[in-house]
Amino acid sequence: MGQWFPDAELPMLKGIPQPRRADLTARALAYQNPRLPIPMRLAALLPFARMWWPLDAAALKAKARRRTRLEDFGTLAPLDEPLERICGALDTAELHALGRLGAHTTLLAALRNRLRLEELARRRPEIFSRPVTDPVVITGLHRSGMMFLHRLLARDPRFRSLPFWEAVNPLPFEEATARAASPDPRIKAGARVLSFLNWGSPEMIKMADLENDSPDEELMPLAMGFSSLFFEHLVPGRLARYATADYAYLHRALQAMQWIRPGGPRWLLRSPQHLERFGPLTGTFPDATIVQTHRDPVRSVLSLAAMLSYGLRQSYPHPNPHLIGRHVADLTERLLQASVRDRGAADRRFVDVHFAQLNADPMATIRRIYAAADAELTPETERLMTVWYPRHRRGRHGVHTYEAADFGLNVHALRERFAFYSDRYGIPREGP
Repeated sequence: MGQWFPDAELPMLKGIPQPRRADLTARALAYQNPRLPIPMRLAALLPFARMWWPLDAAALKAKARRRTRLEDFGTLAPLDEPLERICGALDTAELHALGRLGAHTTLLAALRNRLRLEELARRRPEIFSRPVTDPVVITGLHRSGMMFLHRLLARDPRFRSLPFWEAVNPLPFEEATARAASPDPRIKAGARVLSFLNWGSPEMIKMADLENDSPDEELMPLAMGFSSLFFEHLVPGRLARYATADYAYLHRALQAMQWIRPGGPRWLLRSPQHLERFGPLTGTFPDATIVQTHRDPVRSVLSLAAMLSYGLRQSYPHPNPHLIGRHVADLTERLLQASVRDRGAADRRFVDVHFAQLNADPMATIRRIYAAADAELTPETERLMTVWYPRHRRGRHGVHTYEAADFGLNVHALRERFAFYSDRYGIPREGP
């Protein structure tokens, strides 16, 4: 295998050496030494990246203010402490030039959107008098049926969800106090993001099942409050306390988006990070219906580790699959421990959805959710769902393969580690 970057021993994070070549499976070796398109490889080697794209909190805030000509970041959610912590963690990462550009761009976008959202609140306060009522919030581990369930529920036009293009650009490109244009230029911008991703990391379309017009997670709305799990995945193991903010800023972003682009009366949200934020989530959205999906957590760990090991080629010369495996296993245990700790056994706002049951009879699961959410399942909505789900039950982009050894993990040890969760919810074990 030819090396696409110099120095195959370069660590992913400072102070954490790469695994020995003899300890890597063939698939792990491919993760560690990605073969990028030649133009992308050359761009990743650009000099002066630290000067062009600083990952410094003060510099990023100053640049966001210059770009927007706005000053006020607001006080609804903390900013300085989480931003400085994120920048400090990124400084311990051996990002290549494209990785530094990507991190710089994401942080800058979050800051710019936050400034524009605060300006909208100042100039149009009536927008924020309309509450976010009765949302349905889906949470669970990766590959536990969350995405399928989210997209199935979104067949109901009475739900308001975030398609990928809006999740990455929640505010219009034009004046923030104006409603969205038609056609919305953010749709083409989202398509360009996916096109670039497909060019540089084509397997991500298969792994993440990304689609521009399909409902996605609350990516940028959570990033604007600097409480997004995205940042923790970008620097594995170095941001284990990312979730310090409450969900007040997510609430404000949803209020703005439902005015900018009106839709159904009830929000439909999805993110795995809600598993460890049940307190802030129910405090901010007390009338929410929370749907928790369940599946063998070992399958989730291995699948997410594979996706991150492959996807982080966009940021690192040599992703470390063993480091990523430890990060995902630790994160999964943390999410599940918090969900067990913080969820009341008799809390009627929660609906449990087991993957096998969802896959066997999706509409039975849908009826339970509608009953819990006090929503009407109309004949037309049921027809839309039953037409849609047979073609989308397992995604449209195929499957990807992985094994525990790719990430330096042991299946039996993982099963013992997650037994507290599997035993509580009666989760059946799945094959290797």
